[in-house]
Amino acid sequence: MNLIVTAGGTRERIDPVRTIANEATGRLGSLIADELSRRLSAQEHTIYYLCGVDSASPAVNDPEIHIIRIEGTEQLQRELSGLLTTQHIDAVVHSMAVSDYKVSCVTTPGLIAESVAEKFCGLLTAPSRDEWQNIIQEAPVKHSLGSGQKISSELDHPVLILERTPKIIEMIKKISPETTLIGFKLLSGVAEKELIETAYRLLLKNGCDFVLANDTDSIKNGNHEGYLIDTDANFVKFTGKENIAKGITDSLLKKLLEGKQ
Repeated sequence: MNLIVTAGGTRERIDPVRTIANEATGRLGSLIADELSRRLSAQEHTIYYLCGVDSASPAVNDPEIHIIRIEGTEQLQRELSGLLTTQHIDAVVHSMAVSDYKVSCVTTPGLIAESVAEKFCGLLTAPSRDEWQNIIQEAPVKHSLGSGQKISSELDHPVLILERTPKIIEMIKKISPETTLIGFKLLSGVAEKELIETAYRLLLKNGCDFVLANDTDSIKNGNHEGYLIDTDANFVKFTGKENIAKGITDSLLKKLLEGKQ
C-alpha cells in the first residue's frame, strides 16, 4: 500500500533570504503519518511524507516513511505529480497549508507611478476604471526577483506584487482518479454550519472522499476540533489532534478495505 501525507506549510521566496510563510506546524500531519504507520505495520506499505522545511516529522521509527522536505508550492506540485504518475498511490492525505500566492516581483510606489505615468501620457482622454486597472496591471516591472539578488534593506516602501499559485488539491484526482483523497479546509471564526457547508463544497469540487474541516479559533485555543465530512455530507466531530488523526486513519483504511472487496 502506497500513501502520501502532506503536512506543514509552504513558503514562497521574496529574495534569497526572505520568504512569505504561514503558521502551519505540520503537527497534525505528523500524527496522521504515525497512526498510519502503526496501523499498517503488519503489512507492506510505503508512506511518502511531503512536508514543509521546518514542519514536524513523524515520531515513529519506520524505514518505510520517506520524508521529502518542500519549500514552495511549485516544488510541492512537482514532487506530488511525480509520485502520482510514477507510483500506484492508494491514498493522499493532503493536510499541508499551501500558499495561495507567490511573489511575482518587488517594486516601489514611485516606480509604479512612473510606469503608470508613461502609459497615461499616451492617452487622449482620462482612463476609465477598467482602463486604469489594465494600466496598473501592465506597468512594467522595474525591480524583478529574476536576478536572484537580495533586496536592499535601504529600499523605502517596497511593494510585493503577488500572483496566484496552482491549486494543488485540484490536480490530485485529475492525475490519479482512483486515489482516495482526503482534503482539509481551514476557516476562521465561522459558525459550524458554514464551516461544514464550505468544506463539503470543497469535497465536491475536487472529488475528495473526505474533507477535514476546522476553524482557527479552536486551534488557537489549544483544543483542536475537526469535522470529518464524507461524500454523503455526513460528518463526525473529533476533539484533539490525536483523536483527529485516529479518526482520519480509521475512515481512510475502512475506505481502502472496502475498495479491495
